[in-house]
Amino acid sequence: RELVSDLTHELRTPLTVLRGYLEELATERLEATPAVYQQLAKETRRLERLINDLQELSKAETGYLPIKIEAVNLRPLLESLVQKFADQLLEDGPVLRLDCPSQLPNVLADIDRVEQVLVNLLGNAVTYTKTGSITVRVGKGSTGNPIPRLWIAVIDTGVGIASQDLPHVFERFWRAEKSRNQHNGGTGIGLAISQRLVELQGGKIEVESQVGVGSTFRFYLPLA
Repeated sequence: RELVSDLTHELRTPLTVLRGYLEELATERLEATPAVYQQLAKETRRLERLINDLQELSKAETGYLPIKIEAVNLRPLLESLVQKFADQLLEDGPVLRLDCPSQLPNVLADIDRVEQVLVNLLGNAVTYTKTGSITVRVGKGSTGNPIPRLWIAVIDTGVGIASQDLPHVFERFWRAEKSRNQHNGGTGIGLAISQRLVELQGGKIEVESQVGVGSTFRFYLPLA
């Protein structure tokens, strides 16, 4: 019941905006400017992202999401993504950097799904970090687990997450994020998808955060 309520809310918001603009345009109370059409396109893309994310999450939770596990080296992917996101940052925005050993051991993973996770995490970091830095850091080892693993962390100096909200960050339509997701065009289920994708590859994901200081999202993958 709660999921249906959340989903209804997420769908209603962009639909209400679209209807409002279209009604104003139809009655000629609003001028059909490029800015208006850009807003309509933005809300349409948001609906499209929500539908795509829901489809991905549904497949992941029911076991129908194809996962191709193989020995892969993540360094080329990390370098490519950091460069891609760095190119999108404003000059007065955060600095994005990669802190990664020159030689990385291979991991057992699906490279496409790892990219999906990293895009989600980097996208969130960029959205909520206006100044300071975003660091993608890589290392070996994991606490409390004898299986050798590689970890990848996305560390930002953004707004942070309140301690009472930390247990819920990987929930679908995380309620504490509603207003922020709506304002920034997020769907509220990117982290839920990321968690499931990491788990399907035999890993785990965790978060540490402090309001006003920043957040660290770290996920582990087994070594090949």
